[in-house]
Parts: sequence; structure tokens; C-alpha cells
Amino acid sequence: MTALPEQLERDEARQRLAVVGSSTTSVGRVRGLVAGRQDHRRIFRYAATSLIALAVSEVCLVALDAETAMGATLAALLANFAGTAPSYLLSRYWIWSEADRRRPARQVVLYWTTSLVSMGISSLVTGAIADADHAHRILKLLVLGAVYLLVSLALWVAKYVAYQTVIFRSAPARSVPVESID
Repeated sequence: MTALPEQLERDEARQRLAVVGSSTTSVGRVRGLVAGRQDHRRIFRYAATSLIALAVSEVCLVALDAETAMGATLAALLANFAGTAPSYLLSRYWIWSEADRRRPARQVVLYWTTSLVSMGISSLVTGAIADADHAHRILKLLVLGAVYLLVSLALWVAKYVAYQTVIFRSAPARSVPVESID
């Protein structure tokens, strides 16, 4: 029994749609970031890692500020670095354990670059809000806290996308030659 030309066209169209929706396209990759059981687990682990890094940073900040005379800005910078180190290790070995391991230096450089850019954006936006003229001190603190939280949330999501799609992407699948079926 041979397939009719219309049926062949429908089958080809279905295959094209399957490829468009797969993780091999940009749209498919973005969809894949938020769907599926593995991704829910990954997002949970990413959130847990962020909390661990925050805790490490906070402890370092308080210890450095209380025990040294270096100033709050330098203490905050060092605390951020202290939190970024365990964050990288947990990201590489716990969240994205299947990531390509052939170029670890690339991962380290991209991860730290992303972290430094994130710290810079957060600091610049927070500084700009802090320098703005506000009529009331309480209003200034509320606005500052809200903006910092929103910027941090936006950066948290942006970093997740960068980690998933660029920094900790999976190793490319080895291509297996397809034998023709006669």
C-alpha cells in the first residue's frame, strides 16, 4: 500500500512542526527553560543555591563590617565574591550536572562575568535610587528596597536564562548516521 501525496504532505508538515517545537530551536529552548519536571527541579535547586549564596554573603558582610575598618562598600564587595564561589560550584555540579565539561575555563569566565555584570547593574541602579532626592526618608527607604528587590529578581531570572542557554549548556549530542531503509 502506497501513501497518497496528500498524506505525505501532512506527515512532512507534522515533522516540520515537531522540529520547530523541539529544543533545537530558540523558541523551543526558551519554552524548555520553564517546562518539564527536570526544569522544575532545576529552578528549585537554583533558588536553593541562591539562598545559600545569600547566606554566605550576609555572614561575610556582617563579619567583615563588624571586625574590620574597611567600610561597608568594600565589605559588601568581598561578601558578594564569597557568596559567588559556592554558587558557582553548586551551579556546576548540582544544578547543571549534565553540562558540557570540555571547556571548564570558559564556564568559569562566563559565570564570573555574568556575576560581575549583575553586581554592577544592581549597584548602579540602587545607587541611582539612593542618590535621588526624596522628600521623606521612609519613602526613600521603601522605594530603595522595592527597586533593589525588583532589580535582583529580574537579574535572577536573566542569570538563570544565561546559565541554562550559554554557560552550562549540555554537551552536544553525538550524531549517529541514519541508515536508509529500503
